[in-house]
Amino acid sequence: MPFLRFPDASMRRLLSVTCGLFLMLPAAVHAGYRVEIDAPGSLEPLLASYLEIMKWRDYPEMTTEQLERLYQGIPADVQSLTATQGYFRPEVQTHWQHGESGGEDVISITVSDGPPVLVGSVDLTLAGAIEDDPNLERRRQRLYRVWTLNDGDRFTQSGWDDSKKAALLTLLARRYPTAKLVSSEALIDPASGNARLSARWDSGPAYFFGPLKVKGLYNYPPAIVERLAGFHEGDVYSQRALLDFQSALQNTPYFSSVFVRLDSDPDTAAAAPVEVDLTEGPQQKVSFGLGYSTNTGERGEVSWRNVNLFQRGWILDAGVRLESKEQRAGAELTLPLDSKGYVWNGVARYERSDIQGLDTSLYRYAVSRSRNRNNIEMSTGLTYIGERARISGQPDSNTQALMLGWSWSQRAVDNPLNPRRGYTWRSELSGAAKGVLSDTSFVRGYAKGVLYIPFSPRWGWSILRGEVGEVFASDGDQVPNDVLFRTGGAGSVRGYAYQSLGVEEGGAVLGGRVLGVASAEYLYPVTPKWAAAVFVDAGNAARRWQDFRFAVGYGVGARWASPVGPLGLDLAYGVDARQARLHFTLDVSF
Repeated sequence: MPFLRFPDASMRRLLSVTCGLFLMLPAAVHAGYRVEIDAPGSLEPLLASYLEIMKWRDYPEMTTEQLERLYQGIPADVQSLTATQGYFRPEVQTHWQHGESGGEDVISITVSDGPPVLVGSVDLTLAGAIEDDPNLERRRQRLYRVWTLNDGDRFTQSGWDDSKKAALLTLLARRYPTAKLVSSEALIDPASGNARLSARWDSGPAYFFGPLKVKGLYNYPPAIVERLAGFHEGDVYSQRALLDFQSALQNTPYFSSVFVRLDSDPDTAAAAPVEVDLTEGPQQKVSFGLGYSTNTGERGEVSWRNVNLFQRGWILDAGVRLESKEQRAGAELTLPLDSKGYVWNGVARYERSDIQGLDTSLYRYAVSRSRNRNNIEMSTGLTYIGERARISGQPDSNTQALMLGWSWSQRAVDNPLNPRRGYTWRSELSGAAKGVLSDTSFVRGYAKGVLYIPFSPRWGWSILRGEVGEVFASDGDQVPNDVLFRTGGAGSVRGYAYQSLGVEEGGAVLGGRVLGVASAEYLYPVTPKWAAAVFVDAGNAARRWQDFRFAVGYGVGARWASPVGPLGLDLAYGVDARQARLHFTLDVSF
């Protein structure tokens, strides 16, 4: 039996049965009809959606002659649809039960899929400049790895289309951005149930990055754009590198719109220009904010940002934030990415808080440099803290520390605002030496991890969170409280007041030298934007591990996946506190 050629656009079937059918003037309108389909597996919904006789059920001007033509075309219509799923020889039985006294007709369709057509061979070929590629064999093997229709698999139209698309994307991703599919063929032998597949791609020329051509940059140094490119002239073209470059530009505060593309002219493939179209955003902005948190109470904030200080692209953020329990005022200066890939940052800030009987005021001055690669940020810096702590009925305590610090953080989640899969991790290590603007020598270590575990769209996801920290000091009383640990409240151990877990002294809660927190939370989706939560938290801070004891809290809550991130409302019971607490946070900026 000769082979059938299965074309690429097989789903676009010729509507031979209905072509011109409904241009005819009806002789008499036929009463309505109902179609009953009995077919195995996934074929039934396929037939119910795409059979021609199903599409015209509600046509009000249907005549008996037109319905007869649709009925006669059912077997051919079924075969063309089941062929897309690999069944080229279905058995089709139809029955037309006429309604009595002008009643509704019932058309029954029974389908047996028959033996499927299986892939017998796959032949993938490459042409063009890729034939001179020293990695040709490796690239050919990669095509076969992403090809989803392999020998012995049931032939399907979707698998055929997806395989060709995946193979092309593999070529486009690196070196060959103008690659294209030039021919493809699926030879089907229904008698033997065998499919022979072949496809051929032309890679086009090999492309290498050339110079940057930047448009729309008027007020900033060109180095701001150039240093964000993760490639250099002469590097092999990479789609990922181009997308990362655009993303890096979009994440800066300088531009309101960014568009990056490669000039794909074959004549410039050896040094293809990268075109960057920019629209600069406003250089200065004043913002106001209002909010409320069960941790720190009502909140009001005013801030000012200048993203082009001294016309050098330096970013200055200054502002005042007033909360019921905490207040702060200060400024932060951030420099653009330097030639070695680092961002330098400086902070000067005054902070005051009155929480759990501990009244503190401190000045913080810091300078740091950080580097971000592959969602991993590493930072080193120097921080000076001068702190005054006051407990009612006791003399003030004045401490200071000059700390050299290092931090490492990674964020690998599916959605940066509302994650459901992945993890985040942060580690910190810092220390001070007595006599070097420090009252005592100490080393501080801290780590926090969050794991997001999805189950299914129906059954939701879980969040596991853990924190651990310790301060090693020769004289713990001379370590600023800001360096020590307290916990409790939203985001830590729910069921307890904000920072109420620590070292109790003189009616106040002071920071401890050791910290441990663990949390498990399960979220069940109620709607696409809302989820119900149940959780249990445990944690505490203490002078030493021998004194450490977990304080447990558990409860229920609700989550809203807002455009700015998850907002939560929790009702938690603190076992040690023997009372329930509501935890809530709301921020509005304008």
